[in-house]
Amino acid sequence: MPFPPHIERIFESFRIPADTKSVLYDAYISLGDEALEVFGDLVESVSDPTTLRPEHCAAIRSNLVERYLTRNHPQWIAGRPTPSFYRPRLLEGRAAGVAIPMGNPPSGGGALLEVEPVPDGILVQGRNAHYGGRSETISFEVVARDLADAIALGRAEGRQHTLPGSVGSTTGTTDATQQLALLWEIQPNVYKPAGARNREINKLFRHHRNWHVVTLHAAIEWLRTKSFRIFIVRGDALAATHEVDTATPVPPAIVAMHDQTVARVARSLDLALTPAGRDDERVLLTSTVMNTGLRKHVETSGAAGAVWRVG
Repeated sequence: MPFPPHIERIFESFRIPADTKSVLYDAYISLGDEALEVFGDLVESVSDPTTLRPEHCAAIRSNLVERYLTRNHPQWIAGRPTPSFYRPRLLEGRAAGVAIPMGNPPSGGGALLEVEPVPDGILVQGRNAHYGGRSETISFEVVARDLADAIALGRAEGRQHTLPGSVGSTTGTTDATQQLALLWEIQPNVYKPAGARNREINKLFRHHRNWHVVTLHAAIEWLRTKSFRIFIVRGDALAATHEVDTATPVPPAIVAMHDQTVARVARSLDLALTPAGRDDERVLLTSTVMNTGLRKHVETSGAAGAVWRVG
């Protein structure tokens, strides 16, 4: 694990266990130097650093959420871009992607004529800002307008794959050379409150419950203004795209919600959804927009059942 040399020396002097260092390295390449700063505070808080286990690293992300949003949320309110929360893994923690505020979610027109309520927040685009660390990713989400609300969402239990502070996002990958984009995820960042889980964000979650329509709408509209050819993964291909274990398949309700959201937004924008044809398949296979799981699926079963062409 190539930590900076001075960090390695510190770990050696405190005899940090190898499995703890492994988990910390993952946090470091995803979140940068500040992950090490938070861990340093943790080391100073215990009498014997050799007792620190991997589970002690779980608090790093939560602690960084408040620090990150306190610093960057006011910049988004002012319309200024900032570094992303998560970082491209190829850069091993040394540089971030970018978070670009896009203003308020549209209050009317298109898909939003049928949406009530429209989430009260800041529409933000992330570039190279996904937890998975893939290059050329784009994401669209509505970050809560109130800083305290954004922090509460950022710390809530869930997948938390993009910028902290939103209920969920629409994410994809672009290929600028071929002017091609594939949207492969309309995914919540936080779990729906149920019982004691995420009880503290129950009201906030309800107000932001239409995040999926708003973010997909924003993604398609932005890509259209940039003249990208747009493709969207179909619900039946979600498991292959996200490399889900066949023993724990994507729930039918998730597949149905995905397809319903895509159909709803496309219909409101008067855009056709067409199964990817042979020419589309060739283009997709020569591009970098598909991950390994989806590529194998398309190579084996074809693109028509896996991907829609938009427009």
